Amino acid sequence: MQPDWYPAWRDEAFEQLTAKNARLAKDFRLGSWSHYDYDLTAGKLLFSDQSGVKVVSQIQIAGSTSAKAGNWLWAWANSNLPGDLLGDA
Repeated sequence: MQPDWYPAWRDEAFEQLTAKNARLAKDFRLGSWSHYDYDLTAGKLLFSDQSGVKVVSQIQIAGSTSAKAGNWLWAWANSNLPGDLLGDA
């Protein structure tokens, strides 16, 4: 059972997310780059095409997945991740 306010909150959150994604697509062409890499040492996410890096962003890590274990692990519970990239987690 959900509280009465939840449907309106969910709809507003979805609208905000849609608007933010549209802005990222327009301003930085996110979703159109052919490749991305991450650099945990530098705390950066890099989007590129065949001619090189086009967009660089700072990152925070929410969690990690393991194909071998078939699971998800929250960033704060993963001692293998750099602590300075977990501040928002």
